[in-house]
Amino acid sequence: MEEKMPIAKMENKNIYFEDIGEGTAILFVHPPGMGRKTFAKQTLLANQFRIILPDLSGHGDSPSSDRTISVQTYIEEIEAIRLKLNLEQLFLFGYSAGGIIVQEYAIQFPNHVKGVILSGGYPKIDTDVLKKEHLLGMYMAEHFPTLLAKILSISHFPERDLQEALYKHILKANKEIWTAFYKESLCFNCMDRISQLHAPLMLIYGTRADYINHHVRLYPKFIDTEVHFISKAGHQLPTRKSKKVNVLIQQFVRKFN
Repeated sequence: MEEKMPIAKMENKNIYFEDIGEGTAILFVHPPGMGRKTFAKQTLLANQFRIILPDLSGHGDSPSSDRTISVQTYIEEIEAIRLKLNLEQLFLFGYSAGGIIVQEYAIQFPNHVKGVILSGGYPKIDTDVLKKEHLLGMYMAEHFPTLLAKILSISHFPERDLQEALYKHILKANKEIWTAFYKESLCFNCMDRISQLHAPLMLIYGTRADYINHHVRLYPKFIDTEVHFISKAGHQLPTRKSKKVNVLIQQFVRKFN
């Protein structure tokens, strides 16, 4: 764990997060199991913005004795961080299943959200491939967490040092919570409330991830939305296409700040 990492206290839990840079705040939410090291390449944005990278409870350096979690649990953890930092408003970035937390927070706390960015996001799971991927993730997290950690780290980072850092970080995850986060994502559906997402929304997808980018059609046209497809890219955009993702983040935040 980095020295002097900030802590947001919530009931009997400590939520650890990195807080780097100054200016407009952007908080990043990771997918099941992965933790804040997922966004290693987004720390480069700290020369322009304030970058906040939490380990949600049961992940990375935020241990938890709980055996399960809910979307609401993680909503409350993000709110605890916002209050800890005394931020009136912030931008939110959700990657993959981390996007369900971001969307729900933006619906529940509209006055505190300047904008929402989803990389590979969805308001509900609407393809068989993504559903099966979640079911496989639940099984692997419960029975073969070390193997899943290795697969995730290699698929996300080509650089050996970043692979190793992510691998070690994933291994800290509570496997019961890891599994529960997948289940929460599998069952999540905010279609009946998506129109309550009043913040500007940016959706980013890779052209080679049809089972993910299919979900763009679920977002109603009356929401203030911009959509970007990154060519020759799969699902792992924040890590594998970080330069393009970071430029899009930069442009979006400056536009709506």
